[in-house]
Amino acid sequence: MKWIYYKIKAVLGKLYTFLKPFEDGRLNAFLFISTAMIFVFTIKLLSLSYFDKEKFLSFLEKQYTGKLTLKSERGEIFDRNGIPLAVSKKECSFYIRPALIKNKKTFIKIFRKEFGNTIISKKELTDSLSKNKRFTWLKKGVDGNIRKYRKKAEKLNKNYIKTTGEKPKLRDLVGVMPEYDRKNPYDVGSTLVGVLNSDGRGISGLELYLEKNKIITGKKTVISGTKDARGNLYVTDPNALFTSYKKGNNVILTIDANLQYMVEKTIEKYGKKWHPRFINVVIMNPKTGDIISAASWPFYKYGKKRGRGFISKINPRYINTPYEPGSVIKPLVIAAAINEKLISPMTPIRAPANYKIDDKVFHNEFRGESVTLAAWEIIKYSDNVGIIKVAQMLGKKRYYRYLKAFGFGEKANIDISGESIYPLRNYKKWKNVDFATLAFGHNIMVNTLQLANAYSVLVNGGYLMKPRIISKIINDKGKTIEEFPAIRIRKVIKPYVSKQLRRILATVVEGGTGTATKLENFYVGGKTGTAIKYDPRIRKYNRSKITATFVGAFPLTDPNYVMAVTVDEPKVPKNELWASKIAVPVFKELAERILLYEREKPDKFKYYFKGSEIEKQPINENFPYKKGYRVK
Repeated sequence: MKWIYYKIKAVLGKLYTFLKPFEDGRLNAFLFISTAMIFVFTIKLLSLSYFDKEKFLSFLEKQYTGKLTLKSERGEIFDRNGIPLAVSKKECSFYIRPALIKNKKTFIKIFRKEFGNTIISKKELTDSLSKNKRFTWLKKGVDGNIRKYRKKAEKLNKNYIKTTGEKPKLRDLVGVMPEYDRKNPYDVGSTLVGVLNSDGRGISGLELYLEKNKIITGKKTVISGTKDARGNLYVTDPNALFTSYKKGNNVILTIDANLQYMVEKTIEKYGKKWHPRFINVVIMNPKTGDIISAASWPFYKYGKKRGRGFISKINPRYINTPYEPGSVIKPLVIAAAINEKLISPMTPIRAPANYKIDDKVFHNEFRGESVTLAAWEIIKYSDNVGIIKVAQMLGKKRYYRYLKAFGFGEKANIDISGESIYPLRNYKKWKNVDFATLAFGHNIMVNTLQLANAYSVLVNGGYLMKPRIISKIINDKGKTIEEFPAIRIRKVIKPYVSKQLRRILATVVEGGTGTATKLENFYVGGKTGTAIKYDPRIRKYNRSKITATFVGAFPLTDPNYVMAVTVDEPKVPKNELWASKIAVPVFKELAERILLYEREKPDKFKYYFKGSEIEKQPINENFPYKKGYRVK
């Protein structure tokens, strides 16, 4: 590169020799440098005044002009029973015109006589008057009756003018106007309803989604103004502050506030007990896709200080934190195989004690014994070898197609901000060992909502529903603007297959890995999943870290509820690192509360009076499968 340097130096030297008009070299150097500077300044001047004129004028305008956006009243968010989950509370904001107030001391005296220290302290008032602006905010977000405050402000203005004899151009030297602050009366749903920032804008959950889609926000009022050297905004036309605002539309959700409260209280209790990374719960109606409750612990409690970890506490992990689900995937494999008529629930499946695939050996659940199981028993005992064999009957392509059909690898498109998914790897890239582990829920990433929706397919007759959280939009007068009906996305399995899966899932609770979920009067069906987590620090699966899951439905003979519970990395002794010890207790406690709250009719026993005594009679006795194989 040196030759370029010497070439340029030579050219400049020749130019200098050609242009030097003086014998004194210093004068020639001064002339040359001055000419160069004049040339540069000329180019810059042309740029400022001609070529880039609009760009720099726009930059100047941004420096000395600004906009004040006034918050209009947001629409309200209600649960399915009309309980308010988020409302806009009217508050008072005081403004003042310091530049029009000549006698500051008299004004302070009259102000304190009318308002005392209830609005602002004497020092704060003095500081506001010293700004010498035509308009500035005195105090915002004051609770109280706006009419009462306005009367006091009018009285203050009249007394000041009367006392001083001044005749200001604008007589409202101090005034009051309404603004709106967001409140959450029921104090539930921060990971679902969401929160606003200090500017009144939605930053998470439904608040963000509804704002983005311009459903909940009224028309914004934007007032122009100029800025001083310190960046303080001066309102050019203060009368614009009194323009009328249009309130946003109200929204009715499918959420039940009482159940949401129960869910949040329950997961908070277990969260403090086990100290996991998170606990997710999603409850939905499998027939309609309605989300009845969704929560993630730890969660933000409305009204608390937004300190460290605030963003994490408003994070809806049930829709944006994928994880390996483990054995809860197994019923989907059985459902797909039955739907393809490859097996029936009673088909015998040989499950050897050790089953080698390429260089990996898989073990069954019977401690070294090779057994033959009925297909439904694979789910009851959660046998890995048995489910691998069923998956192999399906084949990679068909299994991949069913995973997609059940909703994995794609967004559920729920009407709430923050949903994310982990793509489903194409079956052509699956190795044989990958395919085997996929059969029992490894090498696949799902979120809690996806699991709840997939199990809804298993029990609702075979249809994948679009998860629904917004029921309808109404205006301030109660008129319906838009309704959101239940939507069937596609048929995944046949109705008879769904009926058989309900019976199979019942065996898990009645005598399998989920017996701790068993209820006296109701059939509950579901599946546990204990997924050992991959630890990037040691670059292998760490048996001390698990994700515990239980997904189930109830009352199982005609399910109205599907619930998915996820507990990630609970801090418990090693002998308790099982979904049956972690996710199942959460599920059972919530299921009991839901059934009691909803006054569901039992589907295991029928109760009736016999004289003065209450008798019970078993019903649906043959609902769960009872006799299988399990032979050596």
